Amino acid sequence: MDSVSFRIRTALPFGVACLVLSPALSAAPAVTQTVSDELAEVVVTAQKREQRAQDVPISLSVIGGADLDKSSLQSVTDALGLVPGVAINLTGQGGETVLTIRGVTSAGPLFAGPSPIAYYLDAVPFGLVRSAVEPDANTYDLKQIEVLRGPQGTLYGASALNGVVRVLTNDADLNNFDFKTRSGASFTDGGAGNYRADAAVNIPIVEGKLAARLVVGRESDSGWIDAPVGTHINSVDSDNVRLKIGAQATDELSIKLSSMYQQSNLGAPPQADHDYSATTQQQPINTHFNAQDVKIDYQLPSLAISNSTAYFQYLNDGSLDIAPGQPVPPLTTRLTSRVFSDEMNLTSKLAGPLRWSAGAFFRDARDTTYQTLGDLIPAPVGQADASKSWAVFGELARRFADNRWELSVGARYFHDDVTLDQLILFGEPPGTPLIHVKNTFHATTPRVVLSWFPDHDYTMYASYSEGFRSGFAQSELVILAAPQFGPVSPDKLHNYEIGGKGTTLDGKLVFDAAVYYMKWDDIQETLGIPVPGSTAYIVTNVNGKSASGMGVDLAATIRPIEGLSFGINFSWNGLKEDAAVYSGGALLFPSGSRIDASPAYTAGANLQYSFPFGGSGWSGQFQAIGRYTSVQTQTHTSVGVNTPPVVVNSDTITTARVAFSVSAPTHWRVMLYSDNVGNNQGVPLPSSTPYSSISQRPRTTGLQLDYRFK
Repeated sequence: MDSVSFRIRTALPFGVACLVLSPALSAAPAVTQTVSDELAEVVVTAQKREQRAQDVPISLSVIGGADLDKSSLQSVTDALGLVPGVAINLTGQGGETVLTIRGVTSAGPLFAGPSPIAYYLDAVPFGLVRSAVEPDANTYDLKQIEVLRGPQGTLYGASALNGVVRVLTNDADLNNFDFKTRSGASFTDGGAGNYRADAAVNIPIVEGKLAARLVVGRESDSGWIDAPVGTHINSVDSDNVRLKIGAQATDELSIKLSSMYQQSNLGAPPQADHDYSATTQQQPINTHFNAQDVKIDYQLPSLAISNSTAYFQYLNDGSLDIAPGQPVPPLTTRLTSRVFSDEMNLTSKLAGPLRWSAGAFFRDARDTTYQTLGDLIPAPVGQADASKSWAVFGELARRFADNRWELSVGARYFHDDVTLDQLILFGEPPGTPLIHVKNTFHATTPRVVLSWFPDHDYTMYASYSEGFRSGFAQSELVILAAPQFGPVSPDKLHNYEIGGKGTTLDGKLVFDAAVYYMKWDDIQETLGIPVPGSTAYIVTNVNGKSASGMGVDLAATIRPIEGLSFGINFSWNGLKEDAAVYSGGALLFPSGSRIDASPAYTAGANLQYSFPFGGSGWSGQFQAIGRYTSVQTQTHTSVGVNTPPVVVNSDTITTARVAFSVSAPTHWRVMLYSDNVGNNQGVPLPSSTPYSSISQRPRTTGLQLDYRFK
């Protein structure tokens, strides 16, 4: 019964839950490439100082928040799907998303290792101890989303193995009142009606000194999957609230406080076969997070001092039918996480050719998990994973040759104490051993960049950088049943890159290109370990050997005439296993094969045309966006020794969004749109278990109304 073996293998972290029985889920290079009318310069803080995106020697994409407000994109996940080199996969268990950049991804969404992509909500570093899911935040009233491709271990630490996503919200405006809102209704083919509403208000309390900004939102999607248990079972209701307070205490001292909360209730995960599931069980999922941070900035004549203190809590509580249509009990999982972090940055403000930055970081994280699985786990089994880590880092850069060249060198040292504790629960058999395991991991990651600035409009760079991901302990079942398997060590990625970006044709063309080679050592993977004398196996996390390959990122936007812009992007990575990987005596990954959930190609195109309606002040806009993602594989360990694993392939996915909007001279805008206009029903993430592949949202057509006070 391979269907059962796969779902348990990818979903369960520890204890008996890991025992498998035999049968009886368009962004521009330096400008927004979604819906902007102009190819304007964009300022980013990717290197923890304000710079033109044009001058940052990193493969970088930016999506503007004002454009997101006007679009039909509902979440950060939707927006990231437009970025070259990025793949977004929804997950079955947990209902969240897993990020892939340049083919590098996690071994699984839950309990198979932390994400290799760092994810920030403003100053809050969102990251779990041994799970890779990310929250699907609302896009309304964002400043911008920055996506950094390639290792960013020096400035961003243990989670930035091969990239960083920074979701930056608008700060409170100290001087100006503002109010805006949008609402929309839509219909999904095979589903029913959907609606959403968002509003934001900014109030200066003491002009120039103190202000508050409040954002609220509500969204309800009907779902489109039918099952014996009901229709439209994968409905989603989400609520979010964000409050930011800004204070300019003195000319030199500013304080920013932020609190955000988001909750989502899912009727079931988006898993089906042609929008149908055989499940006869309820599969509700509740996720929520709340995050708070305090950022203090102090400006000295030659030095900027910044300190960010953050705390977030996360809950993922759900039930999953691991074998739809079969008499197998549901798996219930309750994962809670809380993370405290503090980071201090010192950044030079020198006027000469020399610049430098330095900082220190501390993080205290704890994940707690409880699971049940019918008679197999009748009482909750609990495990706590904790991490206390610290790091110091710095970077030094100097321009020379009349400021046309710059050499930058940096490094980060990281230390992490990781513990695992078995939780004592009512109902455990007498004599159950208490497990406490502590492991220490550390790493040093350098970065060297040589940049060339031939003039104001062009940047070329060559870089070497390293990223790393911390390790973690084996699950308690592996510790008890297969103690020969030690803790999972950190993995590290080495990246050699040459890139260039620029603006030409009198500002009408913006481009960004990079060619790179990466070598990923000690990959964190999952393997099935056979249980002696039975046909069952235990799922364990291990370090594989290595994967490597060349890659290319390309993006360009052109505005040939007033009101018309066209953009394209393309990304290819050749990341493949350097040696064969075996599991339970069977070949899991042949040498030269791709890792799971790792597409080789992503591509996109967008077209926008804006035009006035005579001299009335009214205007119209047409927009079209296309996206392509190549095949992704999933490898499922089979039951028994020397049994070949099952490998399944996704479909290639090509989707398009079209929209037409009309804007009044002031305040109002109305938009008619269609997402997945071609109604592509391909499978973006496959499974060998019937009805367990991720289902893509069918064509959704809607109307959106926007109002802004300004």
